[in-house]
Amino acid sequence: MAAPTWIDGLDDRTAVEPIMRIAVFDVSHWHFPLYLSALRDPGVQVVGISDTASFAGSTVADQLKCKLYGSNEELLNEDFDFALVFSRHSEMAGLAERLIARGIPFLIEKPCGLNLQEVRRVRQLAEKHGVYVSVPFIMRVSDLATCLSPAEGFTPEGYQHLSFRFIVGPVARYERGGCSWMLDKRHAGGGSTLNVGVHFIDLISTLTNGPITHVSAQMRTYRPDVTVEEQAVFTCRNAAGQIGVIETGYLYPSTAEDQRDFAFSISHTSAYARGYADQLYIKARGQQQGRATKVEYNTDEFYSVFLRRSWADLANDCPPVAGLREAEHAIAVVEAGYRSVANDGAPEPVDNAF
Repeated sequence: MAAPTWIDGLDDRTAVEPIMRIAVFDVSHWHFPLYLSALRDPGVQVVGISDTASFAGSTVADQLKCKLYGSNEELLNEDFDFALVFSRHSEMAGLAERLIARGIPFLIEKPCGLNLQEVRRVRQLAEKHGVYVSVPFIMRVSDLATCLSPAEGFTPEGYQHLSFRFIVGPVARYERGGCSWMLDKRHAGGGSTLNVGVHFIDLISTLTNGPITHVSAQMRTYRPDVTVEEQAVFTCRNAAGQIGVIETGYLYPSTAEDQRDFAFSISHTSAYARGYADQLYIKARGQQQGRATKVEYNTDEFYSVFLRRSWADLANDCPPVAGLREAEHAIAVVEAGYRSVANDGAPEPVDNAF
């Protein structure tokens, strides 16, 4: 965190609010606009951005009144306190390693690299050099996680079955947004599983307080020019035998007002919970009537929340609410799923070697 800025000429050199200088790498990523609220907070100054996609950079620079650098390399030479990394998956690990070498804390979008080997190497380097890195598994700071917490009676050992369906807009939305690389496995690493499924891999692991150990999966791709999965179903199991099912896809006819299909059902020894639209319905065991409450399921609302939490944790010398170890586990589960698909859906063990 930056040291306080001092105003000369005032009695006792009165301190004003510290300025945290932020660098943002590759602002054409579709998630970047979801962080704008936090980046406009008092005490935050975006000193520079980059845009290797040459898509949204000029507009963002005007919005934030900051300099647009011609490359990531040029921006790396700027003086800043914290970075946000939104690069192509094939370029994430290399950029992360450069930031770690400089000792600069940062937030990096999942999956943090092209494959498990890259993410594991970045995690090891960050731990070796003691660099703070957060990864926005935003379900951890969501209203849903609060509703399903031990404080609400949902203890980790009580989960019996967890099923999540999260279907987002078609692959064409990445093309319209200047991110066509997301349709190419060489640059993206994977499709709907790696992009949205990891949130529920992490959520299942968080709720049950145990890593996923085995995966059976099925996938499909529909457009002949797309090399990542457009639909996937993962059946996951942890060491305690708890089962989770994650269905993801690029199949929903999304609009600005209606972006995705999100639904879930959860069996717990204390209650059964299910959700859809903006409703959470919980029926406790042994009760005649359940109760319904309104819950914010729009995950877009939680990215700035997560970024502010990251800054607070960094300032207080606390570990991130989610970081590279969680990212490593998520991508290990994804890769086990890819092996399962190649093996006709047979269960595959997860490489949890950390």
